[in-house]
Amino acid sequence: MAIFFNTRKETHPAFRTTSAHPIRLGDEQWPTVEHYVQAQRFECKKLQAEVRAAMYAFEAKALARRRPDALRNDWEIVRDEVMETAIREKFRQHPCLRDALKATGDAEIIEASPVNTHWGVGAEGTGKNMLGRIMMKVRDEFRKSFDQSSSKPENRLG
Repeated sequence: MAIFFNTRKETHPAFRTTSAHPIRLGDEQWPTVEHYVQAQRFECKKLQAEVRAAMYAFEAKALARRRPDALRNDWEIVRDEVMETAIREKFRQHPCLRDALKATGDAEIIEASPVNTHWGVGAEGTGKNMLGRIMMKVRDEFRKSFDQSSSKPENRLG
């Protein structure tokens, strides 16, 4: 079984990077995962702040794409790690979302973007689906963490 989601469809809205679920990383609050990821494309704190201040996630993405000249040199290397950090924190900080993620069981999670072949599967269905893979990895981490904590013997006094 597979679960498909996309930023433009109404299915599984909690899985979108654009969902209105703020995340805190370090001392900073980010309106969405998308804001955080787009801002991390830059090393310049001023540009990061501009992206973080965008009213909407799609505006944050547009702002970031207007500055290819300022893109950090290692972006292609670190972008998956950046996304993984943000996704992990989103589901950790929002228990209802974490429950929805865990409720997918062992289903494959697929970002059904018709245009993005890195984060999604693209129009041909042959993309890397890195966002789906990251979500499945995070789901498995939460599941293992839950299993380990629920299997510990209770510490009873008496």
